Amino acid sequence: MAIAKIKCLRIIGLSEKLYDTAQVLINTQSFQPDDPMNFHSDIKMFIPVQAHNPYEEAMERFNSALELGSVKCSFINISDKAFTDDTLSKVLETSDKILSFAEKQNELQQEIEKCKRNIEQISHFTDLDFPIEKINECRYIKANFGKLPKESFEKMSSFSDNPFVIFFPTSHDDYFYWGLYLAPISNSDDVDRIFSSLYFESCGVLELSGTPEEYYKEQSELLPKLQQELNNLNTDYSGYIKSNQKDLNFYYTYFADVQKKYDLMTKAVTYHNSFIIVGWVTEDKADEVVKELAKIDSVECNLTNGKSELMHSPPVKLKNSFITKGFEYFTEMYGLPNYSEFDPTLFVAITYTVLFGIMFGDVGHGLMVMLVGIFMKKKKNPLGPVLIPCGISGAVFGMIYGSVFGYEHLLDPLYKALFGFEEKPISVMEPATTNNIIYLAIGIGMALVSLAIILNIIVSFKRKDTENAVFGNNGIAGLVFYLSVVGVVITKIVMGIDIVNIAYIICLIVLPLLLIFLKEPLGRLVEGKKNWQPESWGGYCIQNFFELFEVLLSYVTNTMSFLRVGAFVLVHAGMMEVVFTLANMASGVGYIAIVVVGNIFVMALEALLVCIQVLRLEFYEMFGKFYKGDGRAFKPVVTLAKQ
Repeated sequence: MAIAKIKCLRIIGLSEKLYDTAQVLINTQSFQPDDPMNFHSDIKMFIPVQAHNPYEEAMERFNSALELGSVKCSFINISDKAFTDDTLSKVLETSDKILSFAEKQNELQQEIEKCKRNIEQISHFTDLDFPIEKINECRYIKANFGKLPKESFEKMSSFSDNPFVIFFPTSHDDYFYWGLYLAPISNSDDVDRIFSSLYFESCGVLELSGTPEEYYKEQSELLPKLQQELNNLNTDYSGYIKSNQKDLNFYYTYFADVQKKYDLMTKAVTYHNSFIIVGWVTEDKADEVVKELAKIDSVECNLTNGKSELMHSPPVKLKNSFITKGFEYFTEMYGLPNYSEFDPTLFVAITYTVLFGIMFGDVGHGLMVMLVGIFMKKKKNPLGPVLIPCGISGAVFGMIYGSVFGYEHLLDPLYKALFGFEEKPISVMEPATTNNIIYLAIGIGMALVSLAIILNIIVSFKRKDTENAVFGNNGIAGLVFYLSVVGVVITKIVMGIDIVNIAYIICLIVLPLLLIFLKEPLGRLVEGKKNWQPESWGGYCIQNFFELFEVLLSYVTNTMSFLRVGAFVLVHAGMMEVVFTLANMASGVGYIAIVVVGNIFVMALEALLVCIQVLRLEFYEMFGKFYKGDGRAFKPVVTLAKQ
């Protein structure tokens, strides 16, 4: 549960050494640049660097060739290779070759698609045994080939009073009729409008020559030739790419690496003949980076601790063990901590795992979730490392509940052998146990809410935020009030002892509420601010009265939200009881099928719901009290040439 220590690195040197400096910073793979303008008050003389990449044109041609040619490249180690003028010529030659292949492929593909369209269109008119060009030679009659929807064709009878609205079908299917209509030139516009209203779609048959059957045969013979030509081209292209893949990977890696250098150079500013770069390095790499930069003439460095640079929002790099590292996914989902906060990943790992186990307590289901987590981890799914400990936790609590794939008494012999019990000690569905589970869920809520408030107090003092640490509803005043009310509930309901008296009410309930009510003026007063009083006490009191009511309500709702922990324990037992009730109505294979399918359904549904509900408890009932999550990730610029 830690944030890696960060240092601010300021670099100054002669402008002619900027490229070498960028090269070193990238090679160390430990430097994240920042805007130098934010670190200096007098920036009138600063000019942003306009670094022009000399390979920009070649890179654009190469990347365009890769995109159009659908070529996949990967980053490789090129530290032992040199990029020369001859290499640049080869890059341009290779790019042109790939583009030429891509253009030919595109042309052939278009010809094939056109040929297929022609075959599909003309196939509906092959019964017409006359040359199409003869129709085009008609001086007084206009023809149009196409198709009509079946519904429109059936409406043709409604135009029987117009002798020119006649459609001659040549073929049809369940949806369309294909054919042609003829009309005198003088009436063609009216006839065209009528057929347009019938959703007639023209085909490009009039552009053809010869009979439809001859054209169909011609296109049918042409199509396999074009496809074979495309196949041959693809074979040649694949062979060319395969034989040049290593060179392509080299060019790809080199260009990406060079672009990173020039991108880094644009983060610098210049004044006179010097440059300034400012950024961040982790403490464990800081000396190494400075040592490498010291090898460059005229370059000087200055390191400062991240704590002294809080105003510039140092980036954050989380450090967690392999056990809890998977839960960084949830931390990042909410928002990374800022540099003055603490990393809540360990807190999430413990509370999430325990709450999941309580709500998902079943030995069989827990082990299955663990196996799913192992599979997802191998597939690089970020939820995999989370599901593994959660599944184990579910199996552990399943041992406590005595539930294995819904069989509530399967572990009875184990309990008897180990502890001498006749059956499992906890039966979830018994009324007395049900009540205890609900009470336990509320107790867990009280404990975790109190822990979240304590964490907020610690974090607030760390941030030197006295107002929230002492007088806030999640500060010392809020903690005293909450624990006092909890104490009353526990002693009265559980122990039957009445500890409430006037002194208790005034000192531990009324006074903390008054401090919360006066949080803002008291906070400013303690911090020594002159204008500690509100502009209007009347307006302040009215506003804070409703806010205090909301605070009181939040204590109740935050605690009651944990009832879902106990509810899911009962839901699991209830759903599995339904499954076995249905299974007992069948027999043999039917029983087995219902039990298997029921277990899969319950496990999948419950795992999804429990994951969501526990995450909700983490984010809304706990994180919201002590955690801001407004940090930014540490993302150093890294070289691609040393993989």
